[in-house]
Amino acid sequence: MQRLQSDWGVNLASLRQPHLRLPAFLARRFWEVARTLSDDPAIGLAAARQNDPGQMLGLAYLMQLMPSRMQSLEMLARYWPLWAGHLSLHAQERDGRLHVALLPCHALQPAEEELDFWGALQIQHLKGLPGTTNAVREIRFRRARPADPQPWLKLAAGEVQFAAARDEVVLDMAALREKRPFGSPAICKALEAALKDYAVQTRRESVLEAVANAVLADLAHPPGLEQMAEQLHLTSRTLHRTLQREGWTFNAIVETQRRYVAHDLLQTGELSISEVAEQLGYREVSNFSRAFRRWYAISPSELHEQWRCATT
Repeated sequence: MQRLQSDWGVNLASLRQPHLRLPAFLARRFWEVARTLSDDPAIGLAAARQNDPGQMLGLAYLMQLMPSRMQSLEMLARYWPLWAGHLSLHAQERDGRLHVALLPCHALQPAEEELDFWGALQIQHLKGLPGTTNAVREIRFRRARPADPQPWLKLAAGEVQFAAARDEVVLDMAALREKRPFGSPAICKALEAALKDYAVQTRRESVLEAVANAVLADLAHPPGLEQMAEQLHLTSRTLHRTLQREGWTFNAIVETQRRYVAHDLLQTGELSISEVAEQLGYREVSNFSRAFRRWYAISPSELHEQWRCATT
């Protein structure tokens, strides 16, 4: 636990704050550290087998009380932003199947392990009770096929696809609409009231989250410390101290997010190295290449080649 806190840069005691929301880059960093410390590429799936975290437990219970899994899914979509605001839950019906995808809300992609975690957690909720039809028909992952795919293949009776266009689960509409015993209306009302109150309490961004989101919105021309402080109606000194209490500096937030987005953009293969450098605010490609080597100990072109080999 000490190593996790040290490598992650977050004191676990600070997570006990009520209504806390983590910026996307800290969520990404958590799973990066968890994968390294556990040496388990399926750590996200393992985490999903534990109890639902925090307020998610209340939502999971409420979903089980709904008269159909379709209504459970609607409840999940309604309160989804409370747990993963940096991910969008997108549903689309086609040919009797419901495609539910997890999509990033900005340029910074979530960690593969986080997608595994949220996907596996919701598959558990939507498979169905004993005696009902398994609604899961197919699972698709953007991640390359793992050396040992068995943990992922066990998630559903249907097909599991790797190196897909997006992370999504394909559900059978008829199974989702199957009726099941409806839970106590009084309990449902109490749970939903608690979720609504939680939504109100978490509506406001923390200073750390506000800074991270503002920087991520335009990494080519991020605001400076003075400009950011003005946007938040703070002095630059107060902003600096506030971030410092969270274990971060303004420049470290900018560089950390550039590091992750550089990795994501290069893996898609859609942009040249010079175009990626430009999107991240580097005037010279050589400066970007040096920064990339410092971050990942390889060149941008070497990363692109590694990803190409892994997906072919």
